[in-house]
Amino acid sequence: MNKKDLILKTMISSGEINPYFTYKSLNDSLFPELNIDQVKFLIDNIILKRPELINRIESILDNDLIQPTGLVNDFLKNGGFTELEKQEKERLINENKLKDLELKLAKSNIAANKLNKKVAKRNRRETIINIILGLLNIGILIWQLLKAE
Repeated sequence: MNKKDLILKTMISSGEINPYFTYKSLNDSLFPELNIDQVKFLIDNIILKRPELINRIESILDNDLIQPTGLVNDFLKNGGFTELEKQEKERLINENKLKDLELKLAKSNIAANKLNKKVAKRNRRETIINIILGLLNIGILIWQLLKAE
């Protein structure tokens, strides 16, 4: 369980009917090793990514009163931020794999284009040679016909 999920779990685990928390109260009870700005950053991040989970009630001297919504429990049951971050990581890995495949395909296409240019050049040369040979054959045929008369 990551820190954001721990904050949410603590907020809904309170025995109060409508619990209110401050950055400081969550900092003191959960993360004494962090400073209050780090806890505020975590909570702001929760609100930024999932605003439906936490209500800001009022701000008193830059210390918001916050309250969990009724959606937090279901969110945590579905894996919470731990699951969201896992899915995001998997999505980024898949995107990187896709980009790698696209790069390989682009390199392969460039190599195929170079090969096609070489083949086309050779085909042009062979076509010219075949035309010349055809004209020579016609010339020889005409010469043999004239000689036979």
